Amino acid sequence: MNETLRNEVAAFRFGLIAPIVQRQLKPGERYALLREIAGQRYTIPGSERTTVSIRSLERYLQAYEENGFEGLKPQERKSQGSLRNQDLEVLKRAIDLRKELPSRSVEQVIRILELEKRAPIGAIKPRTLSRYFQEMGWSKRDIYSKVRKEFRQFEHDLPNDCWQADTQHTLYLPDPKNPEKRKKVYLIAIIDDHSRRIMHAEFFLEERYPRLERCVQKAVLKFGVPNLFFCDNGSVYSAKQFQIMCARMGTKLIHAKPYSPESKGKIEKFFQFVDSSFTEEANLLINQEKLTTLKQLNEYLRSWLEAYDNRIHRSTKQTPKKRYEAKEDHTRHLPAELLKNIFLWEEERTVRKTAIIELEGNQYDVDSSLRGKRIQIRYNPFDLSTIQIWKDDERFDDAKPAVLHNQSHSKLPDDADHDRTPAGVSSFLEQLKKQQEEEKRKQVGTTSFARLKEKQTGGE
Repeated sequence: MNETLRNEVAAFRFGLIAPIVQRQLKPGERYALLREIAGQRYTIPGSERTTVSIRSLERYLQAYEENGFEGLKPQERKSQGSLRNQDLEVLKRAIDLRKELPSRSVEQVIRILELEKRAPIGAIKPRTLSRYFQEMGWSKRDIYSKVRKEFRQFEHDLPNDCWQADTQHTLYLPDPKNPEKRKKVYLIAIIDDHSRRIMHAEFFLEERYPRLERCVQKAVLKFGVPNLFFCDNGSVYSAKQFQIMCARMGTKLIHAKPYSPESKGKIEKFFQFVDSSFTEEANLLINQEKLTTLKQLNEYLRSWLEAYDNRIHRSTKQTPKKRYEAKEDHTRHLPAELLKNIFLWEEERTVRKTAIIELEGNQYDVDSSLRGKRIQIRYNPFDLSTIQIWKDDERFDDAKPAVLHNQSHSKLPDDADHDRTPAGVSSFLEQLKKQQEEEKRKQVGTTSFARLKEKQTGGE
């Protein structure tokens, strides 16, 4: 089992025990919850099993208490052969084909697997695959029947108990590379379930994993760590790196069940409010050529969010800001150095016989004792000058740059966005932004406000 799969298994195991780890339970309550968790079926990374015993759960809890996330990783053992791995890949592909088009029959799925040469002709029987779909919750009856909601009509009791996140795309800005054309922008937003406060929201020119990670990182630095993170099944939210990152923070990652958009009700309601209160105003500025860059759009969004946080919410009868701050003492924060390591990216590399590894066109010297061995590297994608070296959970000396062509990772989007502030008629968003700046100016004084604004601008 390679290190990536061991991390996936550890993240899965933490997801099982998270409801127990994050709560103070009496012995009877603890056992009842263990029995409830053990009574469900799961897709277990690297395994054909679909259930977990109470004894295994207790073992996971003990391992987590003793060694944290690292204690949840499976022990290294010898490979059990390629046939087992191949079968698992075929079953995973079968599930993906059913997800892609739920109307596909079992026979159609088998035929596609055979055409893709993933399975020999006649090797998979329709009855066997049909039974597998039922066990995994992907039979047609499961898909089209009402899904039992994991999040019913309720709210969590405390701030940071649960964050909901999603992506919306409703606006088009002038393309930075071709101003004559317009380019779609994506709004990633994270909302606190209890208070309805927006932990972070930001527009981007594309929907890619580094953007989600940036939003989560900013939210965690500002407000602490959530116990649950609830999102959809999009590729951005299903990234393996994101699953491992959540597990290292002690956050249980939950994906919404297919065909149940109601489960993300609070973030969907927020997006509806964005459409009715922000989008049209922003479009007006765009059409007047007064809003042309991503930087400007996010500045208006921050002003609008400040007003949103201080507006009485229809459901809670409180402002999101006051409701969050009323129980803010219950939030969980992690040390800055630990957070820094949590947000490192991870990959595997095989060390050359010359004790060199490569990353993004760069070459690095590593400990000579690692020649020819498979290692794990951890790094900040924004700064490739420092690379951590790990082998079997042991950290070695950091890799030393030998040839450094690229300072950052190629998967990081290029923000080729330049700000300009055209003159024109004042709008709602402009007035709102000016009003907030004026209020801050009165509170802290003109000189202090200028410094505060300069500091905020420089911190972006």
